[in-house]
Amino acid sequence: MATHSVRSHRCRLLLRALLLGVAFATAVAQSTPKKEAGKKAPKEDDKSAQIVDPAVNAKYTIITHKSARPAHRTDFIAMTDKAGKAFECVLPTQQTADQDAEYDARIEEEPEELSKLPSLESMLDPLAGRCFLRNEGYWNIELCHKKKIRQFHEEGKKTAVEYSLGEYERTEGPSEEDVTDSPKTAVVRHFFESGTRCDETESYRHAMVEYRCQPGKENHIQLVKETSPCNYTIQFTSPLLCKHPLLAPTVQSKGVNKVMDYLAGLAGSCFYRVEGWWTYELCYQKHFKQFHQENNVNTAEFMLGLYASENGQGDGSKDIKVDDSSKQEVAYYRQQYTLGTKCDVTGDPRVTEVQFRCATDSLNVIASVKERSTCSYVVVFYTPLI
Repeated sequence: MATHSVRSHRCRLLLRALLLGVAFATAVAQSTPKKEAGKKAPKEDDKSAQIVDPAVNAKYTIITHKSARPAHRTDFIAMTDKAGKAFECVLPTQQTADQDAEYDARIEEEPEELSKLPSLESMLDPLAGRCFLRNEGYWNIELCHKKKIRQFHEEGKKTAVEYSLGEYERTEGPSEEDVTDSPKTAVVRHFFESGTRCDETESYRHAMVEYRCQPGKENHIQLVKETSPCNYTIQFTSPLLCKHPLLAPTVQSKGVNKVMDYLAGLAGSCFYRVEGWWTYELCYQKHFKQFHQENNVNTAEFMLGLYASENGQGDGSKDIKVDDSSKQEVAYYRQQYTLGTKCDVTGDPRVTEVQFRCATDSLNVIASVKERSTCSYVVVFYTPLI
């Protein structure tokens, strides 16, 4: 406990000296005479670093950095400044010195090999000119690679509401050190700024997109999260990053991918279709229900099925079928949603079969809902993921 207190005391000196955009800071033990107040400290080789003058009786010089903390330095304390911004304080311990020496020695052994490697960012070049969509219930999120991000709602194929979440501004890629030390967590970050003005914060919307390696999957938006008002984080997974020489050894083949693997991009999303009086809601691998709403209140609602694995039944082993009723044979992947609201006519729980079919455009959409027999439903869902 005492050790942690001493470590925290060292880092507490940073709170008065942090600059906006600081990612981590280093506390360096003083070994030179104290400088006169107001005198500038000498610049370091690291152009992103700034040395903060120590107080009169300070034992440490505080160096703040705009780059991320080197992954090999593990002796640090996570802290926040008065504005709530997180940063990391690296301590001037023997452990840190040993880790720096070990890393320097490793880099010197293979300088030519590392310098010849392509950047992780360059692996994403095939995404140039492409846009990706994700449905988040009422909202759709469209990410155009290194261009822009927008959030919009459609009614009758027309955009009714739209907000810009930002225009592409810059990229922050992991260093060679990050990739070699922690290849599984290496990410490329794109920052989008100057979106539509936010009434709540009185500033402009902005977003950060994190690109991660995910073998065997399509390029897709996996997650959209509003981390704070009008500030968004988007996770984008791509097999392109997995082709990087330093990431390839960490990717283990899992054999032939299942169709469900390609539908991972639908996880956490719900989709809607309005048919007259009823609105249908499909939450992927969760439930399928129908309801009627008046003044934002559900006045009637029936659960048409819960995802099979949620109620212990699981998917069958032969879920790829062919639609014989169509003019051309069309294959689809099906999931069963069972144990819905009890049917007054049959006395059995309502059940639904959801058929996932390949879409020719970039939208995930419920194409139709049919009651093929009393309280037994079929949903046709088109998606570009398969």
